[in-house]
Amino acid sequence: GIMDTGTSLIYGPQTQVMSMVNSFVGSQFVTELGLFNIPCETDIPNVEFQIGGQPYTIPGDQLKIRDDTQMYCFFSVAVMKFAVSSKFDTMGEILEEKVVNEIKNLTGKSGSSPIPIELQHNTWLMGDVFLRRQYSIFDYENEQFGLAELKEDFKE
Repeated sequence: GIMDTGTSLIYGPQTQVMSMVNSFVGSQFVTELGLFNIPCETDIPNVEFQIGGQPYTIPGDQLKIRDDTQMYCFFSVAVMKFAVSSKFDTMGEILEEKVVNEIKNLTGKSGSSPIPIELQHNTWLMGDVFLRRQYSIFDYENEQFGLAELKEDFKE
């Protein structure tokens, strides 16, 4: 995986993200954002990632983005290449332009993927949704990366 402090969300392989999203009744893919709109009352289960043999859990309630109007919620795990199955209806005409722009700014969606094409189907990009729950160590000199659990008081 890739740890990216400049990315807000978590991006993963399409098949794995779709299996998560398919469990949310009423989810709809919003093309303009590259995100899934989910009912705000959706109870998202915790997600666990294994990194270096260690489990790292993100509470489900931290995987939901609510816009400023409190009317729209989005799943903060997205498909790596902003292209998904056409079986999801889009809400383009329902979402106000302000909401679309707000979420685009939050996600930093530029329309291109930062991941090389050969890695796009088996790589996770871990952004702030994941990293803010860990102490991250970037050792450039030794080309190493490390994680440590934050104290519970700092995880909120």
